Amino acid sequence: MIKTQFQTTIQIFRTDNGREYFNNILNRYLSSEGIIHQSSCPNTPQQNGVSERKNRHLLDVARALMYTTNVPYHFWGEAVLTAAHLINRMPSRVLEFQTPCEILLGVYPHTKLITGIPVKIFGCTVFVHQQNPSKLQPRSLKCIFLGYSPTQKGYKCYSPTLKRYFHL
Repeated sequence: MIKTQFQTTIQIFRTDNGREYFNNILNRYLSSEGIIHQSSCPNTPQQNGVSERKNRHLLDVARALMYTTNVPYHFWGEAVLTAAHLINRMPSRVLEFQTPCEILLGVYPHTKLITGIPVKIFGCTVFVHQQNPSKLQPRSLKCIFLGYSPTQKGYKCYSPTLKRYFHL
């Protein structure tokens, strides 16, 4: 995505000492692309200060979303994705009140990566229109709003009764 969307390449890939970053498949890929893999020293999270703080910010926002909406805990991953979506679209004092998306893309708000759909409240009740219901069936399903679709210009909703996701 970095190559195709931003016409640039990754030169250095910095990680902590998580096992997921040390395997033959990743090492072969990084080597074939000419990417240098650097890892921090063991037990020194301060070497990853920026990413550690961003991770904490992300989890704080996700926790707030979960706590204020009473969404079941098994949707914590959806809360983190929604938190990232919202953080990337909120102005930051560090960025001189620009959004991370503005800085990354140089244009705001209409680009490929910025969906342009209105922001909704995580965990709120939404009604999804049913296609071709019978005469006496309800025309919509009561669902929970869980975020923004990564592959479509729309929302991600979940029906607890059908145990099914909908992308609108």
